[in-house]
Amino acid sequence: MTNKNGPSNKVSRILARNTWSTAVLAVTLAMSGCAMLGIGAKGTSRLETSPMLPSVEGNARFSVTVNDNTSITLTVKHLAKPERLTPPASHYVVWTRATKDAAAQNIGALVVDKSLDGKIVTETSLHSFDLFITAEDSSQIQQPSGQPLLWMSYSR
Repeated sequence: MTNKNGPSNKVSRILARNTWSTAVLAVTLAMSGCAMLGIGAKGTSRLETSPMLPSVEGNARFSVTVNDNTSITLTVKHLAKPERLTPPASHYVVWTRATKDAAAQNIGALVVDKSLDGKIVTETSLHSFDLFITAEDSSQIQQPSGQPLLWMSYSR
């Protein structure tokens, strides 16, 4: 019979505690990495920013709608009015693209307020996509003509 406080019982408790801690750490790191990449993110993901707009902060929040679409809430701070860009533009257009070879879909225009902040709430039927913003002369444009100013990839 082994003593309840004997050496083998202490070793078992230490191993069990270390195994549990290692498992918790692994899951935490995996979830953090996925959120940073926009994979299955339920929180807010940060958009990459062009060097042309160094002070801009873009964030996107994604959720699944009741009809299995992806809801997107995109907020941008410190974004100059599009007419102040070089070359000047009239609108910031938000796009999704399913793959690098697929056509981009215009999902709306981002309006910049007096505080230089913008927000758009919209949906897409895509589950995995690139999300990006360009400066354009028309908000109704069918294909992006400018370079992406903010961008990220999302997958659920």
